Amino acid sequence: MKFIGRGLIDIDAETCCMDTSKIEENLTPRTKAIIPVHYGGHPCEMEGILEIAQKHGLYVIEDAAHALPAWLSGKKVGTFGDATCFSFYATKTLTTGEGGMVVTDNEQWADRIRIMRLHGINSDAWKRYSDQGSWYYEVTEAGYKYNMTDINAAMGLAQLERLEWMWERRGELAKRYHDAFESVDEVLTPLVRSNAVSAWHLYVIRLNLDMLTIGRNKFIEELKDRDIGTSVHFVPLHRHPFYRDKFGVNPKDFPVAELVYESIISLPIYPDLTIEQADYVAENVIEIARKARR
Repeated sequence: MKFIGRGLIDIDAETCCMDTSKIEENLTPRTKAIIPVHYGGHPCEMEGILEIAQKHGLYVIEDAAHALPAWLSGKKVGTFGDATCFSFYATKTLTTGEGGMVVTDNEQWADRIRIMRLHGINSDAWKRYSDQGSWYYEVTEAGYKYNMTDINAAMGLAQLERLEWMWERRGELAKRYHDAFESVDEVLTPLVRSNAVSAWHLYVIRLNLDMLTIGRNKFIEELKDRDIGTSVHFVPLHRHPFYRDKFGVNPKDFPVAELVYESIISLPIYPDLTIEQADYVAENVIEIARKARR
């Protein structure tokens, strides 16, 4: 589920991205922006989201933490909304160890972001140590300490040179999993819509629990016993105490997120994962599923 203003929207059952059909019924006079999350690397339905935003005079801020690089209808994620946020955390498709990036065509927003990321120091300060600058600067806003370090940036530049290879490698591993699970009815593989290209930040399978005698948590334990580390992405926001208590959300309002959450497992996928390791993961998923078949 995703934020819209101060509201939460249920997800699409196939992609786990925002269900665009639920957006308008959740808009309020206080809604300022739509924040679609490109889940797992699969782009949201941006055409529909942009149409709704234009109709209601709303901004669109893309959460592309999972989606570098990803494409929709031939356009790269990050070129649709008014602003797009990328994450360079250690687990992401491109990492600087920590940190991220905001991209926008709005020059006013870009200038303010530059100022606010380092103590609210005005833009002249950015050149003060170069032959184009001056020692003088001013603090014009109550800013933050959000700037990336030079060491992190250097790591990111090195990663950027390998980005295409890393993305292609993730795609190879995803296809390996796809092919392995193709005839396994107990395991549902991630959908990629025909007009989309995924970044494959995550490879999330869904268990067909009606066909199994064990639940998702037990399935994860079985994999762990075979030295396979997995995770669950993610615990729905409405289940966390902060969102539950502050906004009074009811799990019944998010039936798809609830259903999906109970059945998902994120399998290992990263560029250094070998084909042999991926095959080992797939073989054990299949073996556990067949062992637990009803």
